[in-house]
Amino acid sequence: MTENLQNEFVQMNLDSYDGTEPYIFVSYSHADTEKVYQILKIIDKEKYRFWFDDTMEIGEDFREELRSRIENCTAFLLFISNTSMQSKYCGMEIITAYKHDKKIYPVYLDESVEIPAPLKMILENLQHLKSQANEKYIYKLISGLPIETMRSLQTEDDVLVKCKDGSASITIPTGIREIGHNAFKNCESLEKIELGNEVEVIHREAFRGCKSLQTLHLPTNVHKVGESAFRDCVSIKSLVVDFDDLELGERSFENCASLSEITLQSSITELYGGVFNSCKSLEHIELPSELTILGESVFADCAKLKEITIPEPVTKIDDMAFNGCLDLQKVQLNSNLNKIGKNAFKDCQSLSEIYIPQKVNNIGVGVFRGCSSLKSVVVDTKNKFYKTVNNVLFNKNKSSLICYAVNDGKRSYEIPDSVMLICDWAFYNSDLQHIVIPDSVTEIGEGAFCNCTALKELVLPDSVTRIDDSAFRGCSALKKFVIPDSVVEFGWGILSGCDKVTVVCSEGSGAAKYCEMKGIKHTTK
Repeated sequence: MTENLQNEFVQMNLDSYDGTEPYIFVSYSHADTEKVYQILKIIDKEKYRFWFDDTMEIGEDFREELRSRIENCTAFLLFISNTSMQSKYCGMEIITAYKHDKKIYPVYLDESVEIPAPLKMILENLQHLKSQANEKYIYKLISGLPIETMRSLQTEDDVLVKCKDGSASITIPTGIREIGHNAFKNCESLEKIELGNEVEVIHREAFRGCKSLQTLHLPTNVHKVGESAFRDCVSIKSLVVDFDDLELGERSFENCASLSEITLQSSITELYGGVFNSCKSLEHIELPSELTILGESVFADCAKLKEITIPEPVTKIDDMAFNGCLDLQKVQLNSNLNKIGKNAFKDCQSLSEIYIPQKVNNIGVGVFRGCSSLKSVVVDTKNKFYKTVNNVLFNKNKSSLICYAVNDGKRSYEIPDSVMLICDWAFYNSDLQHIVIPDSVTEIGEGAFCNCTALKELVLPDSVTRIDDSAFRGCSALKKFVIPDSVVEFGWGILSGCDKVTVVCSEGSGAAKYCEMKGIKHTTK
């Protein structure tokens, strides 16, 4: 072979990769350099990393280098020709790849090749490509190559639109100001991203599903992170934000299950819905001192979060903000708070006490539903909209019973005769054995007595006209339930799971008809 042919790759600017990232080992005969180049040129254009020998070196040391290169490669690209099948080096390379269980991608350069007997077992059943095929088939080969061996970041002007780079560590090139929608989505090998000093916007789902990403530093130039941008990055352990008023889109860090350290700048004013939802390793966070709004489900299912202090400017805690924070023991609400959304502290099973400040004027339904340790609920005496009596939360005139502290230790409770509405989920999971409902009550809300498993008998007064969905669902010990003729509205599943119950009602009443329709045991008065 001539010296010019030996240097063909160098002349054509094909570089043999020499780093630690995943790469493809190229096995070929130097006699086939020109044919091999035509295909490698296309593979190189698609930004794959590959290593090849272009030196014609011989000797034991060089054979050891070949073995090492094969052992460390991710894929083995084999160019098959009569010449390569007669080469002892190619034969050694094939056998080494086979022994180390490397995926082999064969490309036949000759129409008819005689495979030596020792190699037939390895090669004869492999899918292969003929080099005479057009580019369509070459690209089919390329589409099957491991994505982690790529080194491509596609850009359009100042936007990085797509990553085809399987590297563990990537640095964003200079001149890039935006990371596009889905740009790095599901880049599962990515462990570290250096954003540099020019990136300003990270669009929605840009890094979603990058499950190996370990840490994240958002420098001062980044002022917006889009919806679900880092969602499902389950290995991120720490987040540091440098920008003073970064806008974090909804669900931007949802399900970052390993995220345990979050550093936010004090001047961030809003945390949108679901931003840190299901960050199950988060135990502590200092909220920005200038924060005004906590969005829906913002810390929902942060199961290890132990305490939270709401900053003074916050006026609204939105629906389900801390829903499912199982370990949340201490909540310090601020004096400027106006609204606590529905189910805001639902299933906070470790929360034992809560103090509701003076300015709160809107409390959503089921706000403390499932708070099985709750024994103290106190409303500021100057509050004009709500009050508590013996750890039971009412509206100011006590016409609505909002929440009963289910862990107060009592076994019986007599509802005040001012109450007209027993609100949704008011007694959910209570251990009360005896409850007296006065004849002022007209409506029983959804799930109001759901899972009151110690309740054995209950009499509804003639004033009740409506029983909402699941009102008594799961009252497994309930045996006698008196329903008056006045009840004309029956919700879905009001007695589901009450297998021991017998309803006492008048013949032909709405209750009797309901029981007959649902197959519930009943008897007439």
